[in-house]
Amino acid sequence: MQLQKRESLNYPLCRKCGGRCCQGSPGLWIDPQRFLAIFFAGKPLPLEQMRERLPALGLVLWEKSGVPMPAPLTLVNGCAFLDKDGCSFSVFERPCQCLALIPDVETLAQSEGSLCRLPKEFNQEICQQKWQDYWQSF
Repeated sequence: MQLQKRESLNYPLCRKCGGRCCQGSPGLWIDPQRFLAIFFAGKPLPLEQMRERLPALGLVLWEKSGVPMPAPLTLVNGCAFLDKDGCSFSVFERPCQCLALIPDVETLAQSEGSLCRLPKEFNQEICQQKWQDYWQSF
């Protein structure tokens, strides 16, 4: 999975927007290996161990799709890691979907919501398949 750096991570636009995408819903980590490298030093964890350890990190398993996928905790106002200065995750730690999101300047003309788009290789179905494959490896 390659990010189009010229399209994503537009800090000036995101700052003006105030993180509307983050206010709507946190992104998911698409790549299990990347997620494990960031939070568990690359050590594979079975589902129950991950379920136990994520809350201490402010993370949850998003299970609405039937496949548990890690995501930041969602609060009433969106992602728990969105603060007044933006995302409190370093760029290295951010969910894959957050890094891949392509900002759209037209979002600024709206009163709420986001027109930013996610490349198809970072959509929920791809994430679901990668995590399903990971869980089946145990």
